Parts: sequence; C-alpha cells; structure tokens
Amino acid sequence: MKRCAIAVLLSLLAGAACNRIERPEEEKVPIAFSAAVSGDIATRASGMIGDDAGLQSGGFGVFGCYTGLHNYSESNANTSFMYNQRLEWVSGNGRWEYNPVKYWPGEEGYKVSFFAYAPYSECNGTGCIPSCVRYQETADPWVMYRIAENPAQQVDLLYAAPLLDQTKMAVNERLECSFKHALACVGDKVTLSATGTYAADITLKDVSIDYTLTAKGRLVLWNRGSANWTPIQSEDVVTVRSVSLLTAGNEPLPKTFTGQGLFCIPVEAAGYPQKATIHVTYTLNSVEHSATSVLLLKGLLQEGKTLDLNINLNAD
Repeated sequence: MKRCAIAVLLSLLAGAACNRIERPEEEKVPIAFSAAVSGDIATRASGMIGDDAGLQSGGFGVFGCYTGLHNYSESNANTSFMYNQRLEWVSGNGRWEYNPVKYWPGEEGYKVSFFAYAPYSECNGTGCIPSCVRYQETADPWVMYRIAENPAQQVDLLYAAPLLDQTKMAVNERLECSFKHALACVGDKVTLSATGTYAADITLKDVSIDYTLTAKGRLVLWNRGSANWTPIQSEDVVTVRSVSLLTAGNEPLPKTFTGQGLFCIPVEAAGYPQKATIHVTYTLNSVEHSATSVLLLKGLLQEGKTLDLNINLNAD
C-alpha cells in the first residue's frame, strides 16, 4: 500500500508539471508613445520650441503612475512606475524610443496614468528646469521652472494633456502626447512712436527695459487643459532681467525692435507684481530728454501668448 500511495503522488506531480508547461505565456506589450506640438506661439524668442522638429530635438520626459483597478482620482498615486523617463526621437526608425522599455501591466483592466513635459531635463539642480517631483513622492507630478540668468540661454517649457487611467493597448498602438506652451513671452516686439505737434522732430538715442518677473514656479502636470502654475515663495520671489534695445542711436520714429522677447511664468505671488520698466532717451530739437514708464503685467501674460509693447511719446 505504501508503494501504491507513492506512485499516485508521483503521477499527480507529473500532471501538475505538464499543466505548467502547456499554459501559454501572456504576451508582454511595450508602452509606446507619439508626440506633437499643438497651438501656435508667434515669437522669435531664443529657445522656443515652435514645431515638432523642435520637440524632437529636445526630447520629452514622462511620469507614469500605476493605480491598479482604481482611477487616478481615487488613488494616492506616485511615480514609481515610470519616473522622468526620457523619450528620444530616433529619426532612422521614425518613432519615439526610450530605454529600458516599460510594459503594460498584464492584468486585465489595470490602469496607468501618464504625464509629460518638454524639453527633457535631468532635474539635477541646474538650468531652467532644475527639479521635479521626487521618486515615489505621493503627489501630482510636477516640474519646476526658473527664469534664465542669461536670456540667450533661456529654455521653453511645454506640457501635455494628462493621459489618465490608460489600460493595456494593442502591440502597435501608441499613447498620443499633445503638447502646449506653458510660458508667456514678453517684449518680442517693441514699437515706439510719437504723437503731438513735434512728433516728427524726435529721434531715439537709448531704449532699454527692466523686466521684474516671477523668478520660479511649479508646473503641476495634472491639468484641465491649461497650464497649472503655482509660484514658489522662497529666496528671491521675483528677479530682474534687463534688455537693451538701442544704445547711442539716432533713429527716427516710429521704430520697432524684434527678437529680444523673454519667456516668463504667467503667474505671480501676492505682493510681488510682474512689471516692465521702460527707459527712453531721445532728442527733440537738439535737446536731450529722458522718460520712464512702468507697465504692470498682471493679467496681460498668458500661456502660449506673446505680449507686444507699444510705447508712445507725447511731443506736444
């Protein structure tokens, strides 16, 4: 009887082993992306990402939040599934690629939400995009933006509409990231003119603008279709950037200057207004005059929009 019992046990084990071998392996489906720039920003500002080619040049970053069977809105989500993953355009393959590749959760109906920004940053404390949400931090993913010290080195910032509660896609399907501009641009076009009896006798000598701007802000990547900005009120809340448009000139009016726009954050902290202080030196009938005017920018700066400045000199 003991031998018979042993034989039956072996037979059961062999049957179980055969069942494991014959069970088909579940197909692993890689998570793939496509991306494009939507909207239009009419500016020549240095560093602007104006089209898909610009997006492809800088790449973009993705955060992925896994929430299982729950919706993102029902979860204390974090970015452990995909953390600031760099997507790069591989022209030879004609697609966006990243490494290591992430795969859709195998369980039916399990959900992942994705958040993206551009251009990609390592978020190592330097540059215009110096930091982002911490790994596994329970919060809506975010990136920090800081106004460039040197306008010639400024960087654009784009955000994508969030892709919430995505489930396993087919092998050849791609998540579509549609990017918008998160920043405003001020002073890309500055026009000076004059009105009054002696307007025709005015010539410009010097024109400069001191911009007082929000120094840094947090762009939360969860959004309802518009940039979700919050100012950061630590250290210097505002910063001043000066732009010289004309030095020791002799220019008749009207006169337009282009191509020296500054990216700026379209939000300000209470008590710290953004403004443009305009300085003009001109001659009228061989006599030199100076004028200064302050323009408050609150309500004038809008994401993805340029703010042109029109300055009029009264020559009565």
